[in-house]
Amino acid sequence: MDWENFTPWESLTGGVLIGLGTSVLLLFSGRIAGISSIIGGLLPPRQGD
Repeated sequence: MDWENFTPWESLTGGVLIGLGTSVLLLFSGRIAGISSIIGGLLPPRQGD
């Protein structure tokens, strides 16, 4: 691990922002943010879905 360039506060801030963003998405749209939701939204729905 490169301890000279380790930035715990910036990393913590980024993690908090990601968590806050996913929480807001869940609260306001009822959807869970994830790669499967992103990819699934790009593909056309299959018949029977």
